Amino acid sequence: MRRKRKNAYKFGDKKHSRRGKVSLVLAALSLLAGIGMIAFSIHSGGHANEYIGCAGVFTLMVSIVSLIVGLMSLGEDSYKLFPVLGSVCAGLVLAGWVAVYVLGFYTL
Repeated sequence: MRRKRKNAYKFGDKKHSRRGKVSLVLAALSLLAGIGMIAFSIHSGGHANEYIGCAGVFTLMVSIVSLIVGLMSLGEDSYKLFPVLGSVCAGLVLAGWVAVYVLGFYTL
């Protein structure tokens, strides 16, 4: 049998939150998709088709879901790194999407 080392530290049964990781990944995907759609719209001279608009609305919904999942993961008994990162990134991406839509309606 193996002997347990005297210096073996264990900081509890905490793990990184799976919901926090999912929130961070969804926020990153929403950001990358948004950058891609904006680049495509600029490349087409501002005349992107309605599929790009539908994809933008879908990405807005993904960022909302990411924020909700991130906020729900803050209540878990786990390390707070990924829940905080996911919530902050999702909030920033959501604010960016809202700004894009408000500016789009304001310039009409």
